[in-house]
Amino acid sequence: MNESSVPAGQQERRRRILEAATRLFAEAPYDAVQVDDIARVAQVAKPTLYRYFDTKERLFVEALEGTLDELRARVAAIARGTGPADARLRAVIEVMFAEIGRLKALIRALDSSAGTLGDRGRAVLRRELRHLRGEIALVLRDGASTGLFAAVDPDVAALVVLGGVRMSADLGGDDPARAVGAILLEGLLAR
Repeated sequence: MNESSVPAGQQERRRRILEAATRLFAEAPYDAVQVDDIARVAQVAKPTLYRYFDTKERLFVEALEGTLDELRARVAAIARGTGPADARLRAVIEVMFAEIGRLKALIRALDSSAGTLGDRGRAVLRRELRHLRGEIALVLRDGASTGLFAAVDPDVAALVVLGGVRMSADLGGDDPARAVGAILLEGLLAR
C-alpha cells in the first residue's frame, strides 16, 4: 500500500510515533528507551504504536534511517550546490557536525548491540554512509577539477572527512567542525 492511499490521520500518527522514537533514541541508550515512553511522547496508545511498528527494533531502525536520510539530503543539497568546492566542503562538515549529536546515541546503540538490531542497523548505517561518502567525493572531484584541491583519490579523501567528523564529534573545544575543516583543507604542514 503506498502512502498516498493511507488516510491522513494514520499518516500523522505514524509520523508522531517515528518522531518520538527518533528523539528518545537520540537521547538515551536503546535499552533505556521503553515502548511505553515512545507511545506516551507520541500521544498514542501502546497497541496503536504496535499497529504501525511491530517491534521496538523495527522502530529503531526506521528512526535511524529517517535521521540519516535527512542528513544525506542536506549534504547532497550542499554538495550539488553552487559555489567554490572548499566552501561547500566546509558547509558539509558543519552540517555533519550539527547532526552528529542526534546520531551519537543511535550509533552507540549499534556499536554495542548484538543480533539483528545491530546487523540491520549497521546495514542501514553503512548504506547511508556510502551515500554521504559519494556526496563528499563529488565536492572533492569538483575541487580537483578546478585546481583548488590536490589530485587525490576522492573516495579515500571522503572517508578521511567522514572519519574526521565521527572521531572528533566527542571532542570539546571551540569549534571542532572548523578545526577538522582547517586540517583537511589547509593540511598539517606549516607554510
